[in-house]
Amino acid sequence: MTASISRSRPGDADAQTAPSWHTIREASLVSGLPESTLRYYESIGILGPISRDPSSGHRMYSDDDLDVLMNIACLNATGMPLSHMREYLSNRSSGPQGAGRQVELMAAQGRSLDRQMEELRLRRRYVDVKTRYWQAVGRDDTQAAQAVLDQGAGVIEALRSLARSRNRLKSGESGD
Repeated sequence: MTASISRSRPGDADAQTAPSWHTIREASLVSGLPESTLRYYESIGILGPISRDPSSGHRMYSDDDLDVLMNIACLNATGMPLSHMREYLSNRSSGPQGAGRQVELMAAQGRSLDRQMEELRLRRRYVDVKTRYWQAVGRDDTQAAQAVLDQGAGVIEALRSLARSRNRLKSGESGD
C-alpha cells in the first residue's frame, strides 16, 4: 500500500517503539486526496485533529490517521455528502447500536449511486442518438436524420427534463 516512513516524533523517548509518522504529502499520496482536502476535512471535523510536529508545527499523520484517511477516501469516491461522511465516521465506534444507522447511510448512498448510474445511461443514450443523427447528416440523408430524431425523441425529452430539474435544484426552486 504505502512505503511506510518510520520516524519518531520529536519528543518521543524511544524511537524503536514510536509510531510511524507521515507528512501531509505522504498522507495525500497514500489516500489519493489533495493536501488542501486533507486540511479542509480536518477544519470541518471529517478528520479528527492531526498531531503537529512541536518544532515546526507541520501536520504529522499517524498510521491510524492513514487508516481513517483511506476510509474517508473511499467514502469520498462514492460521492457521499460531507454530512453523511461525518456521521458515518462518528458512528464507527458505536457498535451494534450504530450499525443500523451505518446501514441506512450506506443504503442511501447506494440509492444515490443507482440514480446517478441511471442518469449516466440516459446521457449515453442521448449521445448515441446525436451520433446517429450527425452520421445521417454527414451522409446528407435528411430523411434518416429526421427518423433518428423521431426515434430518439423520448431520450432527448428525458435528458431535457433532467437538465431542467437540476437547474431548479441549483436555483433553489422546488418545482411545485
